[in-house]
Amino acid sequence: MRFVSPLVGIFAVGGIAFAQGVSAAPPATNSVFTRNLGVGTRGADVSALQQFLIAGGYLKAATATAYFGSLTAAALGVWQASVGVSPATGYFGPLSRGKMSTVQPGSANASGAENISATVTVVGTTSPSLAASKNDSPVRLMIPELNIDARFQDTGLAADGTMEVPSTIYDAGWFTGSARPGEKGVAIVTGHVAQIRGGVVTKPGVFSNLYQLHAGDTLSVLNDRGETIQFVVREVRSYDPTADATAVFSATDGGAHLNLITCEGTWVPSEKSYTERLVVFTDAVQ
Repeated sequence: MRFVSPLVGIFAVGGIAFAQGVSAAPPATNSVFTRNLGVGTRGADVSALQQFLIAGGYLKAATATAYFGSLTAAALGVWQASVGVSPATGYFGPLSRGKMSTVQPGSANASGAENISATVTVVGTTSPSLAASKNDSPVRLMIPELNIDARFQDTGLAADGTMEVPSTIYDAGWFTGSARPGEKGVAIVTGHVAQIRGGVVTKPGVFSNLYQLHAGDTLSVLNDRGETIQFVVREVRSYDPTADATAVFSATDGGAHLNLITCEGTWVPSEKSYTERLVVFTDAVQ
């Protein structure tokens, strides 16, 4: 399941690259790393690491997401190899923290350019861990009708400009380029329909039964402040991958909406994708 720019719809309509509408966050300055970081972790320290990798040209992303996913791990592995951390596994542990403490402005990036401007302070692992600031970001998705109670991953943009999807089949993904659930605008949530191995479904994904939702069904999102925002399903619609899906990503009524996206139809091995997209349109309960 792959999606492209909300500016052109999720199905590669038109030629506008999403990166044209997003500016990269400035690199972190004097960030403090106090714990080991690996796939699945999140927080302000993950964001600082991502900003460092973006500034160095290792992580091809528009902005930090504060979620340590597979792309961050791959980028970190490239940096580790470039500075002599072995094995270069993409896991941010004591060796990497020690090496990063020696990095100063002007260190060469992945392309050999002299433009890394991040400076980093590394302290012992016994210090308190950095906690992500509470900013109304979603934490859990609950859909009673489908017995779904899933955690959220923050997902951003892949190197090719398409939306990232969750790194596991069990989590929902909040696209950080969209509104936060409950805010005015449209919050975009993605999830896998299934795990495919050799063209065969081996495990159901978090959204395997999403097609069973109907107008009037309810769902809710718990955010990092402990607040629960409720939504009611307005419409369930299937899309051809080449269709104009502008309505999926935008709203003009000034309300708060949340749209769930997954795949459906027939699996196409050559494209590693399905023939259709399923979108559940929901509105916040006022």
